Amino acid sequence: MELKINEPPRVFNPHEDIILKDIGEVVLEDNEQLTFKTKSGKKNDIVKKEWGFYLSNSLNCNLKKKGFKTALVVSYASNPPGTFLNLVEVEKMDLFKKYLSDFNSKIICWLDEWDLEEKKKGL
Repeated sequence: MELKINEPPRVFNPHEDIILKDIGEVVLEDNEQLTFKTKSGKKNDIVKKEWGFYLSNSLNCNLKKKGFKTALVVSYASNPPGTFLNLVEVEKMDLFKKYLSDFNSKIICWLDEWDLEEKKKGL
């Protein structure tokens, strides 16, 4: 793993109502994992593979057990609209719904509710 810290952080506005701080980069080798943790203790792992990344733990099992729901979201706040994968802390659903409303976004589907038994015939 290689870590590059931006000191000071690069501050930018991806949208007029959002200010982000780019604090740096992590460069992972194949099969290295980085765990992201909230202040409340919830965790999500990202794993670098030779073909790309696993961006999260299993959506319908591990993340659900950890208190996350996984939404596929479309945002019309930009042109063209963007598609995003959001991990939502279950107890913060009201904040997520407000965010969707504030940024002209809609849930396409909850990926953690995808019925694998029903869908596997067509996969």
